[in-house]
Amino acid sequence: MDERYGLDFGTSNSSIAIAQDGAVRVLPVDPSSANPGVTSSVLFVDNKGNASVGSEAIRNFVEKNTGRKIVRRRVSSGKTIETTFGEEFVQFDADVDLPGRFFQAIKSSLPNELYEGTDIFGSFHTIEKLAAKILRQLKTRADEILGREIDKVVMGRPVHFSRDPMGDALAQSRLWEAARFAGFKEIDFVFEPIGAALAYEAGLEREETALVFDFGGGTLDFTVIRLGPGRVQKPDRSKDVLSTGGIVLGGNTFDEEIMERKLMKYFGAGYSGATMTGVKIHLPYWILGQLRSWYTIPLLNERDTIRLLNELKAAATKGRREISALLTLVEKNYGWSLFEEIERAKIALSSDTFTDITFQKEDIDIDESLTRKQFEIIIADHLDSIDTGIEDTVRSAGLAPGDIDVVIRTGGSSLIPVIQKMLEAKFGAGKVNRQDVFTSVVKGLALAGTSKFR
Repeated sequence: MDERYGLDFGTSNSSIAIAQDGAVRVLPVDPSSANPGVTSSVLFVDNKGNASVGSEAIRNFVEKNTGRKIVRRRVSSGKTIETTFGEEFVQFDADVDLPGRFFQAIKSSLPNELYEGTDIFGSFHTIEKLAAKILRQLKTRADEILGREIDKVVMGRPVHFSRDPMGDALAQSRLWEAARFAGFKEIDFVFEPIGAALAYEAGLEREETALVFDFGGGTLDFTVIRLGPGRVQKPDRSKDVLSTGGIVLGGNTFDEEIMERKLMKYFGAGYSGATMTGVKIHLPYWILGQLRSWYTIPLLNERDTIRLLNELKAAATKGRREISALLTLVEKNYGWSLFEEIERAKIALSSDTFTDITFQKEDIDIDESLTRKQFEIIIADHLDSIDTGIEDTVRSAGLAPGDIDVVIRTGGSSLIPVIQKMLEAKFGAGKVNRQDVFTSVVKGLALAGTSKFR
Protein backbone atom coordinates (compact mmCIF):
# COMPACT_ATOMS: atom_id res chain seq x y z
CA MET A 1 0.00 0.00 0.00
CA ASP A 2 1.22 3.49 -0.86
CA GLU A 3 0.54 4.95 2.57
CA ARG A 4 1.82 8.30 3.74
CA TYR A 5 1.65 10.09 7.03
CA GLY A 6 0.63 13.71 7.21
CA LEU A 7 2.89 15.41 9.75
CA ASP A 8 2.42 18.90 11.13
CA PHE A 9 5.63 19.93 12.93
CA GLY A 10 4.63 23.16 14.62
CA THR A 11 6.48 25.74 16.66
CA SER A 12 4.36 24.91 19.70
CA ASN A 13 2.49 21.68 18.86
CA SER A 14 2.81 18.77 16.46
CA SER A 15 0.48 16.08 15.10
CA ILE A 16 0.61 13.07 12.80
CA ALA A 17 -2.27 11.55 10.83
CA ILE A 18 -3.06 9.07 8.09
CA ALA A 19 -5.84 8.88 5.49
CA GLN A 20 -7.51 5.47 5.25
CA ASP A 21 -10.59 4.46 3.26
CA GLY A 22 -11.53 8.07 2.56
CA ALA A 23 -11.29 9.14 6.21
CA VAL A 24 -8.47 10.80 8.11
CA ARG A 25 -7.29 9.43 11.43
CA VAL A 26 -5.29 11.67 13.76
CA LEU A 27 -3.10 9.31 15.74
CA PRO A 28 -3.01 9.61 19.58
CA VAL A 29 0.78 9.79 19.89
CA ASP A 30 0.75 11.62 23.23
CA PRO A 31 -1.64 9.59 25.42
CA SER A 32 -0.88 11.60 28.58
CA SER A 33 -1.85 14.87 26.88
CA ALA A 34 -5.31 16.38 27.34
CA ASN A 35 -5.64 16.03 23.56
CA PRO A 36 -3.68 12.84 22.69
CA GLY A 37 -3.60 13.73 19.01
CA VAL A 38 -1.68 16.94 19.70
CA THR A 39 1.74 16.89 21.36
CA SER A 40 3.87 19.81 22.48
CA SER A 41 6.89 20.36 20.21
CA VAL A 42 9.29 20.20 23.13
CA LEU A 43 12.29 18.02 23.79
CA PHE A 44 14.06 17.05 27.00
CA VAL A 45 17.43 15.28 26.91
CA ASP A 46 18.61 14.10 30.32
CA ASN A 47 22.23 13.96 31.43
CA LYS A 48 22.39 10.30 30.39
CA GLY A 49 21.34 11.09 26.83
CA ASN A 50 17.76 9.83 27.06
CA ALA A 51 15.33 11.93 25.01
CA SER A 52 11.64 12.52 25.71
CA VAL A 53 9.05 14.51 23.77
CA GLY A 54 5.77 16.29 24.49
CA SER A 55 4.01 15.72 27.80
CA GLU A 56 6.69 13.27 28.88
CA ALA A 57 9.40 15.87 28.21
CA ILE A 58 7.59 18.49 30.25
CA ARG A 59 6.98 16.03 33.09
CA ASN A 60 10.65 15.00 33.17
CA PHE A 61 11.83 18.61 33.08
CA VAL A 62 9.53 19.61 35.94
CA GLU A 63 10.18 16.56 38.12
CA LYS A 64 13.95 16.65 37.75
CA ASN A 65 14.12 20.37 38.59
CA THR A 66 11.56 20.50 41.40
CA GLY A 67 13.23 21.29 44.71
CA ARG A 68 16.68 21.14 43.11
CA LYS A 69 19.43 23.35 44.46
CA ILE A 70 21.53 24.59 41.57
CA VAL A 71 25.25 23.97 42.08
CA ARG A 72 27.47 26.21 39.97
CA ARG A 73 31.16 25.72 39.47
CA ARG A 74 33.82 27.44 37.40
CA VAL A 75 34.70 25.04 34.58
CA SER A 76 36.77 25.12 31.41
CA SER A 77 35.13 25.04 28.02
CA GLY A 78 38.12 23.27 26.53
CA LYS A 79 38.65 26.20 24.15
CA THR A 80 41.47 28.72 24.30
CA ILE A 81 41.81 32.39 23.39
CA GLU A 82 44.77 34.71 23.04
CA THR A 83 45.00 37.32 25.78
CA THR A 84 47.60 39.85 26.88
CA PHE A 85 48.84 37.13 29.24
CA GLY A 86 49.15 34.56 26.49
CA GLU A 87 46.88 31.65 25.56
CA GLU A 88 44.22 30.95 28.19
CA PHE A 89 41.36 28.49 28.51
CA VAL A 90 37.86 29.96 28.32
CA GLN A 91 36.03 29.37 31.59
CA PHE A 92 32.41 29.87 32.56
CA ASP A 93 30.01 29.22 35.43
CA ALA A 94 28.30 25.88 34.82
CA ASP A 95 25.43 24.12 36.54
CA VAL A 96 27.37 20.94 37.32
CA ASP A 97 24.27 19.10 38.53
CA LEU A 98 22.12 19.92 35.49
CA PRO A 99 19.63 17.02 35.11
CA GLY A 100 18.98 17.68 31.43
CA ARG A 101 18.48 20.17 28.59
CA PHE A 102 15.03 21.40 27.61
CA PHE A 103 14.31 22.61 24.06
CA GLN A 104 11.25 24.30 22.60
CA ALA A 105 10.36 26.24 19.43
CA ILE A 106 13.09 24.37 17.51
CA LYS A 107 11.21 25.06 14.28
CA SER A 108 11.76 28.82 14.66
CA SER A 109 15.55 28.34 14.48
CA LEU A 110 15.54 26.32 11.24
CA PRO A 111 16.13 29.38 8.95
CA ASN A 112 18.91 30.76 11.17
CA GLU A 113 22.23 29.90 9.53
CA LEU A 114 24.09 31.09 12.63
CA TYR A 115 22.48 28.39 14.77
CA GLU A 116 23.96 25.06 13.77
CA GLY A 117 23.20 23.17 16.95
CA THR A 118 24.32 22.83 20.54
CA ASP A 119 26.43 20.76 22.87
CA ILE A 120 24.48 18.38 25.09
CA PHE A 121 26.64 16.92 27.86
CA GLY A 122 29.74 16.71 25.70
CA SER A 123 28.08 15.63 22.44
CA PHE A 124 27.29 18.14 19.68
CA HIS A 125 23.78 17.88 18.23
CA THR A 126 22.92 19.68 15.00
CA ILE A 127 19.56 21.43 14.77
CA GLU A 128 18.54 18.74 12.27
CA LYS A 129 19.26 16.04 14.88
CA LEU A 130 17.33 17.97 17.56
CA ALA A 131 14.26 18.26 15.32
CA ALA A 132 14.67 14.62 14.31
CA LYS A 133 14.35 13.49 17.93
CA ILE A 134 10.82 14.93 17.99
CA LEU A 135 9.90 13.65 14.53
CA ARG A 136 11.30 10.19 15.25
CA GLN A 137 9.23 9.84 18.39
CA LEU A 138 6.08 10.87 16.50
CA LYS A 139 6.84 8.33 13.77
CA THR A 140 7.70 5.54 16.21
CA ARG A 141 4.53 6.02 18.22
CA ALA A 142 2.41 6.24 15.06
CA ASP A 143 3.97 3.04 13.67
CA GLU A 144 3.28 1.27 16.97
CA ILE A 145 -0.38 2.36 16.89
CA LEU A 146 -0.83 1.12 13.30
CA GLY A 147 1.23 -2.03 13.85
CA ARG A 148 3.40 -1.42 10.78
CA GLU A 149 6.11 0.96 9.63
CA ILE A 150 5.31 3.78 7.24
CA ASP A 151 8.32 5.59 5.80
CA LYS A 152 6.61 8.13 3.52
CA VAL A 153 5.39 11.50 4.75
CA VAL A 154 3.82 14.76 3.65
CA MET A 155 5.06 17.50 5.94
CA GLY A 156 3.66 20.97 6.38
CA ARG A 157 5.78 24.05 5.99
CA PRO A 158 4.92 27.73 6.30
CA VAL A 159 4.67 29.75 3.11
CA HIS A 160 7.74 31.60 4.40
CA PHE A 161 10.05 30.15 7.03
CA SER A 162 11.91 33.41 6.51
CA ARG A 163 11.55 36.48 4.31
CA ASP A 164 15.15 35.83 3.26
CA PRO A 165 15.05 33.31 0.35
CA MET A 166 18.31 31.73 1.48
CA GLY A 167 17.00 31.31 5.03
CA ASP A 168 13.76 29.87 3.68
CA ALA A 169 15.60 27.31 1.55
CA LEU A 170 17.89 26.43 4.46
CA ALA A 171 14.92 25.80 6.75
CA GLN A 172 13.21 23.41 4.33
CA SER A 173 16.51 21.61 3.70
CA ARG A 174 17.05 21.19 7.43
CA LEU A 175 13.50 19.96 7.97
CA TRP A 176 13.92 17.46 5.12
CA GLU A 177 17.15 16.22 6.69
CA ALA A 178 15.49 15.95 10.11
CA ALA A 179 12.70 13.85 8.59
CA ARG A 180 15.29 11.62 6.95
CA PHE A 181 17.10 11.17 10.27
CA ALA A 182 13.73 10.31 11.82
CA GLY A 183 13.35 7.35 9.46
CA PHE A 184 11.34 8.73 6.55
CA LYS A 185 12.57 7.73 3.08
CA GLU A 186 10.16 9.71 0.91
CA ILE A 187 9.40 13.27 2.02
CA ASP A 188 7.08 15.79 0.39
CA PHE A 189 6.14 19.29 1.56
CA VAL A 190 2.82 21.13 1.41
CA PHE A 191 2.20 24.71 2.54
CA GLU A 192 0.50 24.70 5.95
CA PRO A 193 -2.35 27.01 4.84
CA ILE A 194 -2.96 24.64 1.92
CA GLY A 195 -3.13 21.81 4.45
CA ALA A 196 -5.63 23.74 6.55
CA ALA A 197 -7.74 24.42 3.47
CA LEU A 198 -7.60 21.01 1.73
CA ALA A 199 -10.53 19.38 3.51
CA TYR A 200 -12.64 22.47 2.88
CA GLU A 201 -11.49 22.72 -0.73
CA ALA A 202 -12.41 19.08 -1.40
CA GLY A 203 -16.09 20.00 -1.21
CA LEU A 204 -15.93 23.13 -3.35
CA GLU A 205 -17.78 23.37 -6.64
CA ARG A 206 -16.58 26.89 -7.49
CA GLU A 207 -13.57 29.15 -7.04
CA GLU A 208 -13.23 30.91 -3.69
CA THR A 209 -10.76 33.29 -2.10
CA ALA A 210 -9.91 32.30 1.45
CA LEU A 211 -8.13 33.85 4.39
CA VAL A 212 -6.40 31.15 6.44
CA PHE A 213 -6.14 32.42 10.01
CA ASP A 214 -3.60 30.22 11.81
CA PHE A 215 -3.34 31.18 15.48
CA GLY A 216 -1.33 28.68 17.48
CA GLY A 217 0.57 28.72 20.74
CA GLY A 218 3.54 30.68 19.47
CA THR A 219 2.71 32.36 16.15
CA LEU A 220 -0.14 33.96 14.22
CA ASP A 221 -0.02 33.62 10.44
CA PHE A 222 -2.35 34.97 7.76
CA THR A 223 -2.58 33.65 4.20
CA VAL A 224 -4.86 34.79 1.39
CA ILE A 225 -5.24 31.92 -1.05
CA ARG A 226 -7.26 30.87 -4.08
CA LEU A 227 -9.18 27.61 -3.71
CA GLY A 228 -11.27 25.62 -6.14
CA PRO A 229 -12.02 22.23 -7.69
CA GLY A 230 -9.62 22.89 -10.56
CA ARG A 231 -6.71 23.64 -8.22
CA VAL A 232 -6.84 20.57 -5.96
CA GLN A 233 -4.42 18.35 -7.89
CA LYS A 234 -1.94 21.05 -8.93
CA PRO A 235 1.57 19.95 -7.86
CA ASP A 236 2.66 23.55 -7.24
CA ARG A 237 0.21 25.72 -5.31
CA SER A 238 2.58 28.64 -4.72
CA LYS A 239 0.83 30.82 -7.31
CA ASP A 240 -2.47 30.27 -5.54
CA VAL A 241 -1.06 32.10 -2.50
CA LEU A 242 -1.89 35.77 -3.02
CA SER A 243 -0.30 37.17 0.13
CA THR A 244 1.01 36.19 3.54
CA GLY A 245 1.52 37.95 6.83
CA GLY A 246 2.23 37.15 10.41
CA ILE A 247 2.78 38.37 13.94
CA VAL A 248 5.08 36.98 16.62
CA LEU A 249 2.13 36.33 18.87
CA GLY A 250 0.49 33.20 20.20
CA GLY A 251 -1.72 31.83 22.90
CA ASN A 252 1.33 31.56 25.15
CA THR A 253 1.66 35.35 25.00
CA PHE A 254 -1.85 35.69 26.42
CA ASP A 255 -0.91 33.37 29.30
CA GLU A 256 2.09 35.58 30.00
CA GLU A 257 -0.08 38.69 30.01
CA ILE A 258 -2.44 37.11 32.55
CA MET A 259 0.54 36.26 34.73
CA GLU A 260 1.88 39.81 34.57
CA ARG A 261 -1.39 41.70 34.91
CA LYS A 262 -3.19 39.50 37.44
CA LEU A 263 -0.73 37.32 39.35
CA MET A 264 2.58 39.18 39.74
CA LYS A 265 1.19 40.79 42.90
CA TYR A 266 1.27 37.36 44.56
CA PHE A 267 5.04 37.17 43.96
CA GLY A 268 6.30 40.55 45.10
CA ALA A 269 5.31 43.05 42.42
CA GLY A 270 4.19 45.38 45.23
CA TYR A 271 7.15 44.65 47.47
CA SER A 272 9.00 47.44 49.27
CA GLY A 273 11.77 47.36 51.81
CA ALA A 274 14.54 49.41 53.34
CA THR A 275 18.24 48.96 53.94
CA MET A 276 19.81 49.49 57.36
CA THR A 277 20.56 53.07 56.29
CA GLY A 278 16.93 53.68 55.34
CA VAL A 279 17.31 53.48 51.54
CA LYS A 280 14.09 52.21 49.94
CA ILE A 281 14.37 49.08 47.81
CA HIS A 282 12.02 47.21 45.47
CA LEU A 283 11.99 43.85 43.74
CA PRO A 284 14.22 44.15 40.62
CA TYR A 285 12.34 44.27 37.34
CA TRP A 286 14.55 41.56 35.83
CA ILE A 287 13.22 39.09 38.40
CA LEU A 288 9.62 39.96 37.55
CA GLY A 289 10.48 39.61 33.87
CA GLN A 290 11.59 36.02 34.43
CA LEU A 291 8.17 35.21 35.90
CA ARG A 292 6.36 35.85 32.61
CA SER A 293 7.19 32.39 31.26
CA TRP A 294 7.12 29.06 33.07
CA TYR A 295 10.36 27.92 31.44
CA THR A 296 12.35 30.99 32.57
CA ILE A 297 11.29 30.70 36.22
CA PRO A 298 13.84 27.91 36.94
CA LEU A 299 16.62 30.28 35.79
CA LEU A 300 16.06 32.22 39.02
CA ASN A 301 16.93 29.15 41.08
CA GLU A 302 20.59 29.96 41.45
CA ARG A 303 22.70 30.85 44.45
CA ASP A 304 23.04 34.62 44.07
CA THR A 305 19.36 35.18 43.23
CA ILE A 306 18.13 33.06 46.12
CA ARG A 307 20.46 34.93 48.48
CA LEU A 308 19.12 38.26 47.15
CA LEU A 309 15.51 37.16 47.65
CA ASN A 310 16.20 36.10 51.22
CA GLU A 311 17.86 39.46 51.89
CA LEU A 312 14.83 41.27 50.42
CA LYS A 313 12.53 39.17 52.57
CA ALA A 314 14.47 40.14 55.69
CA ALA A 315 14.41 43.84 54.71
CA ALA A 316 10.71 43.91 53.79
CA THR A 317 8.39 46.62 55.02
CA LYS A 318 5.68 45.38 52.65
CA GLY A 319 5.39 42.09 50.80
CA ARG A 320 7.36 39.65 52.99
CA ARG A 321 4.73 36.96 52.44
CA GLU A 322 4.87 37.47 48.68
CA ILE A 323 8.67 37.04 48.65
CA SER A 324 8.17 33.76 50.52
CA ALA A 325 5.73 32.71 47.79
CA LEU A 326 8.28 33.69 45.15
CA LEU A 327 10.97 31.61 46.84
CA THR A 328 8.61 28.63 46.90
CA LEU A 329 7.73 29.11 43.23
CA VAL A 330 11.39 29.26 42.21
CA GLU A 331 12.99 26.66 44.49
CA LYS A 332 10.23 24.08 44.10
CA ASN A 333 9.82 24.72 40.36
CA TYR A 334 6.05 25.19 40.41
CA GLY A 335 6.09 27.37 37.28
CA TRP A 336 4.72 24.72 34.93
CA SER A 337 1.87 23.82 37.30
CA LEU A 338 0.98 27.49 37.75
CA PHE A 339 0.88 28.15 34.01
CA GLU A 340 -1.27 25.06 33.50
CA GLU A 341 -3.82 26.70 35.79
CA ILE A 342 -3.50 29.99 33.89
CA GLU A 343 -4.14 28.22 30.58
CA ARG A 344 -7.08 26.33 32.06
CA ALA A 345 -8.63 29.63 33.14
CA LYS A 346 -8.02 31.19 29.72
CA ILE A 347 -9.69 28.25 27.96
CA ALA A 348 -12.60 28.35 30.41
CA LEU A 349 -13.34 31.92 29.31
CA SER A 350 -14.12 30.64 25.82
CA SER A 351 -17.35 29.18 27.21
CA ASP A 352 -17.83 31.04 30.51
CA THR A 353 -17.94 34.76 31.22
CA PHE A 354 -15.82 34.43 34.36
CA THR A 355 -13.58 31.95 36.16
CA ASP A 356 -11.22 31.73 39.13
CA ILE A 357 -7.48 31.16 39.07
CA THR A 358 -6.70 29.10 42.15
CA PHE A 359 -3.27 27.76 43.08
CA GLN A 360 -2.16 26.71 46.56
CA LYS A 361 1.30 25.26 47.10
CA GLU A 362 3.07 25.72 50.44
CA ASP A 363 3.64 29.51 50.73
CA ILE A 364 1.74 30.21 47.48
CA ASP A 365 -1.93 31.05 47.97
CA ILE A 366 -3.62 32.36 44.80
CA ASP A 367 -7.37 32.90 44.53
CA GLU A 368 -7.96 35.42 41.74
CA SER A 369 -11.13 36.02 39.73
CA LEU A 370 -10.83 36.64 35.99
CA THR A 371 -13.72 37.74 33.80
CA ARG A 372 -13.88 37.52 30.05
CA LYS A 373 -14.08 41.31 29.88
CA GLN A 374 -10.95 41.68 32.02
CA PHE A 375 -9.14 39.22 29.79
CA GLU A 376 -10.14 41.17 26.68
CA ILE A 377 -8.83 44.38 28.25
CA ILE A 378 -5.55 42.65 29.14
CA ILE A 379 -4.99 41.58 25.52
CA ALA A 380 -6.45 44.72 23.89
CA ASP A 381 -3.14 45.92 22.41
CA HIS A 382 -2.60 42.52 20.82
CA LEU A 383 -6.09 42.60 19.34
CA ASP A 384 -5.21 45.87 17.62
CA SER A 385 -2.07 44.25 16.18
CA ILE A 386 -4.11 41.29 14.92
CA ASP A 387 -6.62 43.59 13.23
CA THR A 388 -3.81 45.55 11.57
CA GLY A 389 -2.12 42.34 10.44
CA ILE A 390 -5.29 41.07 8.81
CA GLU A 391 -5.89 44.38 7.04
CA ASP A 392 -2.31 44.51 5.74
CA THR A 393 -2.38 40.93 4.46
CA VAL A 394 -5.70 41.34 2.64
CA ARG A 395 -4.52 44.66 1.18
CA SER A 396 -1.26 43.05 0.01
CA ALA A 397 -3.35 40.61 -2.01
CA GLY A 398 -4.96 43.58 -3.76
CA LEU A 399 -8.28 42.83 -2.09
CA ALA A 400 -10.73 44.26 0.42
CA PRO A 401 -12.38 42.28 3.25
CA GLY A 402 -15.54 41.98 1.15
CA ASP A 403 -13.55 40.04 -1.48
CA ILE A 404 -12.81 37.22 0.98
CA ASP A 405 -15.28 34.35 0.51
CA VAL A 406 -14.31 32.27 3.54
CA VAL A 407 -12.14 32.52 6.66
CA ILE A 408 -10.56 29.19 7.58
CA ARG A 409 -9.53 29.19 11.22
CA THR A 410 -6.90 26.88 12.64
CA GLY A 411 -4.98 26.85 15.90
CA GLY A 412 -6.47 26.75 19.39
CA SER A 413 -6.19 30.49 20.01
CA SER A 414 -8.60 31.18 17.14
CA LEU A 415 -11.37 29.88 19.44
CA ILE A 416 -11.07 32.87 21.80
CA PRO A 417 -14.50 34.59 21.63
CA VAL A 418 -13.18 38.11 21.03
CA ILE A 419 -11.07 36.76 18.14
CA GLN A 420 -14.11 35.09 16.61
CA LYS A 421 -16.11 38.30 16.97
CA MET A 422 -13.33 40.26 15.26
CA LEU A 423 -13.33 37.90 12.27
CA GLU A 424 -17.12 37.87 12.05
CA ALA A 425 -17.34 41.66 12.25
CA LYS A 426 -14.72 42.10 9.53
CA PHE A 427 -15.81 39.39 7.09
CA GLY A 428 -19.34 38.38 8.12
CA ALA A 429 -20.43 35.61 10.49
CA GLY A 430 -21.43 33.34 7.62
CA LYS A 431 -17.93 33.37 6.17
CA VAL A 432 -16.06 32.13 9.25
CA ASN A 433 -15.48 28.40 8.79
CA ARG A 434 -15.85 26.32 11.97
CA GLN A 435 -13.61 23.29 11.43
CA ASP A 436 -11.43 21.42 13.92
CA VAL A 437 -8.90 24.13 14.71
CA PHE A 438 -6.41 21.79 16.41
CA THR A 439 -5.99 19.19 13.68
CA SER A 440 -7.18 20.78 10.43
CA VAL A 441 -3.63 21.24 9.12
CA VAL A 442 -2.48 17.67 9.81
CA LYS A 443 -5.72 16.26 8.38
CA GLY A 444 -5.13 18.21 5.20
CA LEU A 445 -1.54 16.97 5.01
CA ALA A 446 -2.77 13.38 5.36
CA LEU A 447 -5.25 14.00 2.53
CA ALA A 448 -2.42 15.44 0.44
CA GLY A 449 -0.70 12.09 0.79
CA THR A 450 -3.49 10.25 -1.00
CA SER A 451 -3.52 9.77 -4.76
CA LYS A 452 -6.51 12.05 -5.02
CA PHE A 453 -4.46 15.06 -3.92
CA ARG A 454 -0.98 14.20 -5.22
